[in-house]
Amino acid sequence: MKKPLNIFMINYDWRDIFRTSFVELHDKLERDQLGPDYNKFFFLSWANVSYMERNGLYETWHIRTRLYKLKPLLDFITIFKVREAVKRFALKSDAWLTYDFGMLPALRLAKKAFGGKVVLCVSSQPHLYSKTRRFGAIKGLYSWLGERLWWRLADHFFTINENMKSYLMNIGIPANRITVFYVNTIDRDMRYIAAAAKGKVRAEYAIPASTKILLTVARLESEKNYPKLLELFAGLGPGYVLVALGRGSLLDTLKDQAKRLGIENRLIFPGFIHRDDIWNYYADADAFVLLSQAEALGLVFWEAMHMNVPVIGSAADGIVETIGEDGLRGRIWREIDGQEGFNERVKFAVRPSPERDAMLVRARQFVDRQRQNKVTFNDVPVFEA
Repeated sequence: MKKPLNIFMINYDWRDIFRTSFVELHDKLERDQLGPDYNKFFFLSWANVSYMERNGLYETWHIRTRLYKLKPLLDFITIFKVREAVKRFALKSDAWLTYDFGMLPALRLAKKAFGGKVVLCVSSQPHLYSKTRRFGAIKGLYSWLGERLWWRLADHFFTINENMKSYLMNIGIPANRITVFYVNTIDRDMRYIAAAAKGKVRAEYAIPASTKILLTVARLESEKNYPKLLELFAGLGPGYVLVALGRGSLLDTLKDQAKRLGIENRLIFPGFIHRDDIWNYYADADAFVLLSQAEALGLVFWEAMHMNVPVIGSAADGIVETIGEDGLRGRIWREIDGQEGFNERVKFAVRPSPERDAMLVRARQFVDRQRQNKVTFNDVPVFEA
């Protein structure tokens, strides 16, 4: 076992999970192989509330802000807040950790003053994601500049798959400064998977046995391409229900669209589902579908594939890495395939056949291979003695 690290982490806690859902915070750290039961953490948390609190190995300084829509200004202010936190709490950090390129200047200055190593954990494609949001041209430009101006301020990069490694290398980051880890939700949730009960979700929503359940799990945000999914689902015809787990800014817009399309009675928005319940949804799903415009990994595809649920995804890079070519470990839908192609893929997925069943075996084998990666944050080369 590597030596424990003192980790200073900048994060966002808009839901105040440090106080209201501490288990969720722990699970997020475990998901990203950060050693939540081993390392010591100090969080500088931009949030909707202000307080200082300790809980076991974790200590936080929550700072209330309304500047989340003015990210360049928030990035600048963070420079001073990091230094203030170090002095106020007498911190000694081995690792300065962030998930955000824009926070690298603050952490680099902290490293220069107090020692340690700066690590950027990259779990998404900031430039591509930003372009899909409101004011995407401006946000995308800021993300693009941040990636190219500030990546040199990090000592190392901790990322989630080969697609993200390629994304970082295309920015100019050398391969030897990138470590790939396995995003741990499946192994972490084995107790929940074992307890998953087929039929529970059908009973909860009174879905007839003859109706096929299409499941999608994603934030209700523009990069997930929900309007297109609803349009295609409407063209699929009766006999199906779409269950969309997640929450986000598009909920009301999507509900209005569902009414216009006449599918409001076949579309279910359960909202945020805790990890101990999400596997019940996979257990009852006849197929999983997500047509993201941008996707770094598509972890939910791994989860569905582990549960032997046929998957249908877009041609986003992270999804293609997981599925492979159309039909290898799932089905790929592209815009050119249109409504007819979507219908064909859904019907292939929900009807048993030798081809579909062989695809499911390959999908499960792929996920099992990913699970063999045992790299943790403590294995990052910059922390070697």
